[in-house]
Amino acid sequence: MLSEADLKQLDAVFSPRSIAVVGATATADKVGFNLVDSPLTSGFQGEIYPIHPKLNELLGLKVYPSLEAVGKPIDLAIIALNQYASVDAVETCGRLGVKGVIAIAGGYKEMGEEGEKLQARLVEAARRYGIKILGPNTLGMINTHVDLCSVFYPLKLARGDVSVLSQSGGVGLSLMHTAADEGLGLSKWIGVGNRGGLEFADLLQYLAYDSHTKVIGVFMEGTEDARSFVEVARRTVKHKPVVVYKVGKSEVAQYSALTHTGTIATPHKLAMDAFRQFGILPVSSLRELVAVCKALSLSDLPKGDNVGIHTHTAGPSIVIVDELAKRGCNIPPLQEATIQKVEDVIGENPPIILKNPMDVAGLGFVAEPFGRVTEAMLEDPAIDILVAVYCLHKNWRWPSQELIRAKQKHGKPIVACYISDIAGVKEDREPLRAAGIPVYITPEEAAYGAAGLVSYAKARQRGV
Repeated sequence: MLSEADLKQLDAVFSPRSIAVVGATATADKVGFNLVDSPLTSGFQGEIYPIHPKLNELLGLKVYPSLEAVGKPIDLAIIALNQYASVDAVETCGRLGVKGVIAIAGGYKEMGEEGEKLQARLVEAARRYGIKILGPNTLGMINTHVDLCSVFYPLKLARGDVSVLSQSGGVGLSLMHTAADEGLGLSKWIGVGNRGGLEFADLLQYLAYDSHTKVIGVFMEGTEDARSFVEVARRTVKHKPVVVYKVGKSEVAQYSALTHTGTIATPHKLAMDAFRQFGILPVSSLRELVAVCKALSLSDLPKGDNVGIHTHTAGPSIVIVDELAKRGCNIPPLQEATIQKVEDVIGENPPIILKNPMDVAGLGFVAEPFGRVTEAMLEDPAIDILVAVYCLHKNWRWPSQELIRAKQKHGKPIVACYISDIAGVKEDREPLRAAGIPVYITPEEAAYGAAGLVSYAKARQRGV
């Protein structure tokens, strides 16, 4: 467990006023160049000190021949040297009082016995000087609240309140891009790498403490200290949801994890059972991870697990029912009074069986009656949360105004499923977001979001 002093030190590491890039280079296809370019691209306002023995200037910044030559306090050093030189660089950082280090290089525990010994030397050097070390074998980290990108892919992410721990750089990048497509802002993205200094449990504890984090997402291959992770997560979910995408079901995947980050993958079923027992939300894909985090970031929680579905096209609602049922949600029948209210809106002519899911067919093509049916369903005491499904059309507007008014009037969560491409929903996404309504463009993702809200609400009600 991290102490209060440790957490405050991590604040200085993840929100540094100054960073040094050890191993900066002038060649754009090298990692060292991109680690200097990244904080510039993201708009970091702190001091940046590139370190190289022969360069004088790089991307408009003064280059220093060594860490000692900087002569000023350094909060965070990003080390872009090989695995052997990185150990010496950590020693130098320790002597100079650097608070934290990101060790980018691989070639450690994931390479077998010799690599494990080298990683032990790296970690011991950091511990001896009280340095918080992220990695080795990591892509780096991002903190949008100080406009800092320290991964070697120059990016500027939208600011938000979802933070992510990722055991893979490639999966982490995929998650960043998926989140951007979904209009989901991130707070922190942290590549855990080989977890030489900071374990999953440490970083989870920090994000639980972090005031800029509301929702925590995790991509995990495995950990040798699953007990600590679950214990910290159990305490965290009392006030912040923790959503985990855990891979490593097959023997091939477990071997891949071992040679990727030196991790012995935790048995999958054991992990899933533990997650559910302690209120951690397991998901089965990257898109589900993003969808659930998005819903938890934007929406209020429902009071129960009863989901209503309102649509003008039946197919997507059937997909949603299947996905909700697999995730423990209930699709209750509607009260007769609700059916009568819907009949009052649509009339008796369309040959429709009125039920939940509520498919109003052609009468639902127009936003105004669609909104009135939405209100009728929200008035039903059997409905705790509503999924509203509508399809993009050149001549029919989205029912966003109606959904916003319905949510404000009835106070129940609404998840919008707007069948479209990304461009088709962009104009309406922001007002819906401001009203606390997440919007998705596929029925599966809408179901993931709604089920995530239900699952976390149930965990909170159990008092886990």
